[in-house]
Amino acid sequence: MNTIDTPALRAKYSPDGSDLRKAQLRMLEILKSVDEICVKHGIQYWLTCGTLLGAVRHGGFIPWDDDLDIAVMRKDYKKLMEILPKELPSNLELQDERTEENYVYLYSKVRDKNSHLEEIPVINKTFKNQGLFIDIFPMEESAFCFCAPAAHLFNRMCIGMVLKKGLGRVIYKMSRFFLLKILFPIFRGLSVFFPKGRIHHTYGVNFLQEKTADMIFPVQRIKFEDAEFNAPADTAAYLTKHFGPTYMSLPKNITVHTEEGSIKVW
Repeated sequence: MNTIDTPALRAKYSPDGSDLRKAQLRMLEILKSVDEICVKHGIQYWLTCGTLLGAVRHGGFIPWDDDLDIAVMRKDYKKLMEILPKELPSNLELQDERTEENYVYLYSKVRDKNSHLEEIPVINKTFKNQGLFIDIFPMEESAFCFCAPAAHLFNRMCIGMVLKKGLGRVIYKMSRFFLLKILFPIFRGLSVFFPKGRIHHTYGVNFLQEKTADMIFPVQRIKFEDAEFNAPADTAAYLTKHFGPTYMSLPKNITVHTEEGSIKVW
């Protein structure tokens, strides 16, 4: 039986009117816009990571969380990346390698133009748009034995080199081309010889927990704050795989990642 007192936790960590709560509600607005577009075009995204945990355990955001994540299969992800710039409302903007010179990540963000988030990663501080955001992660059927080396190589050869100048910048661009256009496609080709239905974040993303297709599909609608959004078919199996069997218990040490004054919403 779940005895977690979510209202008390929200009153403590993200009370109404606090910077964190304002940020959560703004991210919720972004998600509603993305959900509307996905539903319109038949794109089966789903809540993932701490966002899904918050939906199941708290009925919305984890009270101390400043993040919102969704996932989509790689084929639909490519389609969504073409649709979003055309259909997002004017206050939102897709952020990926096409919009930012230093955007190194292999997943995208939808940013809010009427806010500002002071982030820790140095790379993120170089982005033109530093508003509040949600992350959109591409997922694909793949073999775990290739996922770890792919993530390690991308971290060393690309993320570690993206802010370099001169020759370092040339090495970064060559490394990115080699990984994305040559090595990762080879991994995809070889993965057809491995068992089907094993789903991971796309090659190069450093989240290595394996999910299975039957955990995710068909997606269902689940309550999150004041609306419903897509979620995996078997949320218990999904969250157990991601966080372990005690996912419904509160962590012993709760840390609020967002410092006071680091969020501005207007």
